[in-house]
Amino acid sequence: MEKSTVTRRNQILKMLAENEKLKTASLSDYFDVTTETIRKDLLYLQNTGTVKKLHGRVRLSTKGSDTPLDLRTFQMRNEKTLIAKQALAMIENNSTIYIDGGSTALEIAKLLNQKEGLVVITTSLSAANYIAKQNNTVYIASGFVEGPSMIIHGPFLFESIKQFKPVVSFMGTNGVLFHDGPTSKNFYDIEAKNEIVLNSNIAVVVCDSSKFSESGMLQYTSWSNIDFLITDSGIPVESREQIEKQTKIIIAEEKLGSMY
Repeated sequence: MEKSTVTRRNQILKMLAENEKLKTASLSDYFDVTTETIRKDLLYLQNTGTVKKLHGRVRLSTKGSDTPLDLRTFQMRNEKTLIAKQALAMIENNSTIYIDGGSTALEIAKLLNQKEGLVVITTSLSAANYIAKQNNTVYIASGFVEGPSMIIHGPFLFESIKQFKPVVSFMGTNGVLFHDGPTSKNFYDIEAKNEIVLNSNIAVVVCDSSKFSESGMLQYTSWSNIDFLITDSGIPVESREQIEKQTKIIIAEEKLGSMY
C-alpha cells in the first residue's frame, strides 16, 4: 500500500473523529482524488471495522468496546509470558528502554526486576506501578489517562517523550489485519509512537498471535521500520510470510529463540 494511501486513510479517520458524519463527495474534493478512490478507502476502512458507510456519507463505527487491561492480561496469558521472556533477553542492565501500553508489554514490565539500573520510559500506569517497586527508574509520559487501558494519551504525549533515545523500545499494537504495520486506535498516539520507533536503536513489536486476525484502526509505522516482531507460534503462515519480507520475526517458545 502506498504511503499516500495510508496517510489519506488515517486522515479520514481523524476527520471523522472531529465530525460526526462526512460526505463522500466532500472527501473527494478535500483530498483532490476521484470519488472512486474515496469509495475504495471507505470500503477498506469499513472492512477493518473502523467506519460505517451510509448513503453518500460515512461515520465512525460504534461497534465494540475496550476490554479492560486486567481482563486482557488473562487472555493468551501463557503466550504473553513467553513473549515477555524473549523480550527480556534483549535488555541490558543500565540501559534506557521504552515500554508501550498494552497487556503484552505489561508482562515485560513485570520481569524487569531481573534487571537493574534501567531508565524506563512508559505510557502505561500499570507498567509504571511494577517498575517503581524495582531497582530501576521509571519516567511516565505526560497526558491524560484512558480508564479501561490505564494508558496515557493526549496532545502533550509527543512533546513529553520526543527527547528520549531508547536503546530498545517495546511497542504494542492493536489488530494488524489489513495493515502493513502495527496499529493504534488513538489519534494522538500515532505521532508519538512513530517518533519512539525512529528514535530507538532497536524497535521491537510484541504481540500475541490473535492480533493477526483482528483489524486495527490507525497504522503508526510500517514493518520496515521495525527491527523485530516477537510473537507466538500461532501467527498465520500468510501473515508471517508477508511480514518477514520487511522485518525479522522471533517466535517465543520455552527455549529462547535467536535474535540475530
